[in-house]
Amino acid sequence: MTTDLAKKTVLVIDDFQNMRATLRQMLITIGVQEVDSALKAEEALERMRAKRYDIVLCDYNLGSGMDGQQLFEAARAEGLIGHGTTFIMVTAENSSEMVMGALEALPDAYLTKPFTKDLLRARLARALPRKVPLQKVDDALRKGDGAGAIAQLDRLLAGNPVNTPELLRLKAELSLDSGDAVAAAAVCRQALETKPVAWALTLLGRIAARDGQPAEAEKLFREAIALTPAYMPAHDGLAAALEAGGDAQAACDVLMAAVERSAKSLPRQLALGRLAQALKKADIAERAWRRVIALARQMERDHPSYHTALAATLAMKGDSRDAQAAVKKLAQEFRAHPEAPWWIMAAKLYLLGATPAADRTALMQELDTLIQGARPPAEAAAQMAVALHALGDNERAAKFAARRTD
Repeated sequence: MTTDLAKKTVLVIDDFQNMRATLRQMLITIGVQEVDSALKAEEALERMRAKRYDIVLCDYNLGSGMDGQQLFEAARAEGLIGHGTTFIMVTAENSSEMVMGALEALPDAYLTKPFTKDLLRARLARALPRKVPLQKVDDALRKGDGAGAIAQLDRLLAGNPVNTPELLRLKAELSLDSGDAVAAAAVCRQALETKPVAWALTLLGRIAARDGQPAEAEKLFREAIALTPAYMPAHDGLAAALEAGGDAQAACDVLMAAVERSAKSLPRQLALGRLAQALKKADIAERAWRRVIALARQMERDHPSYHTALAATLAMKGDSRDAQAAVKKLAQEFRAHPEAPWWIMAAKLYLLGATPAADRTALMQELDTLIQGARPPAEAAAQMAVALHALGDNERAAKFAARRTD
């Protein structure tokens, strides 16, 4: 084990200097020779962009900004953490939000503070044999060679390893990502021959949804949830299938239950906010949009559209004062954003419907001037079309709806 660790590059991420020093010393004691460290998520991402690490030890609570889970998801989305990277979450927390969020992120191991160097070595000894063979898969993916990555997985699977289910899941996901739904479905069925697993049922549900079979997708997602209630991708898939099948209310109910179980998913909160707003469930939509904004800010992914949605929801509730405050805040915080004028206008249009005394003529003149100067983003145009239609201005609404599809 010492020999293997001596060849590994490690990144330690913790906002406390003493803990970084302690982890560094532990790693050196058990044989690691190359240890870098980072104080915050942003610094860690910069280090990972510049250098590939075999092992990442990351504290869950990193102070302001992204937490460890969000950092893991961001790094994975950028391809900075591959399938062959061992990511270990270090935490002193045990809140339900943290636990469920961590379950969704699926790091390779957890270490609860305080812990010893022997426990750290044991976690690495368990994780590395599974992760190291996947580095060749990562090499192929970095070259854009999806077929080569799948071929490497086939070579690993031929040895009938103990982590066969994990390798099958990865092969199925890569097959689907490459557009080969038939191969992905075959891998899922192969996995299900051994025992029922939520990921295979969920992936088959996604394939059925893509094939325009919402009823079959719903059945598969429900089977996955019954098997593993904490497997959140199945809940998200079920909501999408229900909405596609025309039952928006049931989809909203599924998402409400899902965010109660695991609240830290930005896409899930976005889906709930959008659906609740469409169903005119203003209280639910307001909570969702406020959570979206909080999560997006923490992850440095805030967008003016989220604030427009909040303003529209507040206007729907009749809270014109809070809606006006939301529009003002939108204008202040996103004054340098290139899309801001369009989202501010969409928010003002929504607010106009809740404040009949407002100067409609002046706002429409402002809108006509804005549209002469530039082309609106597609989603902003769609929102303005909805707001204008609600105001009874079907002519302008039709123009913006057409601009979305041009």
